Amino acid sequence: MSFAAAEADRRVANGIMLGTVTSVNAGSATARVQIGDLASPELPVAQLRAGILSFWWMPTVGEQVVVACPSGDVAQGVILASIFAGNAPSSNPATPMIDLAGGTLVVNGDIEVTGDVTASGVSLVHHTHGGVVSGSNKTGEPS
Repeated sequence: MSFAAAEADRRVANGIMLGTVTSVNAGSATARVQIGDLASPELPVAQLRAGILSFWWMPTVGEQVVVACPSGDVAQGVILASIFAGNAPSSNPATPMIDLAGGTLVVNGDIEVTGDVTASGVSLVHHTHGGVVSGSNKTGEPS
């Protein structure tokens, strides 16, 4: 095999790689990834959107990720997505789920929902208030 053919094979083989996050720099929206024996430089983390409408997601150390490397060059790599490794939050494919691991989701803007919203077992649409008195009195917490 010629050098040119071997180089072309290397570039193709290294175009998309799988690895494990070893460090995260949220300030620069980058992370380092261990890909086999190769330790990457800090790589940008791709987002669903990063303009006026944006999503913020940073991987965690130990998370498995997909890295795209233009021309097979890891120095130009971008972390595209994560891969579940036996840690999927659900086994039900019919129910989408976001697992915040006890964290908080922040939404800057309004949310419009066409169905019901339930918080700690209380329905936003179907909850009732007891002890309601007409006039200027306020109701108690939902039950």
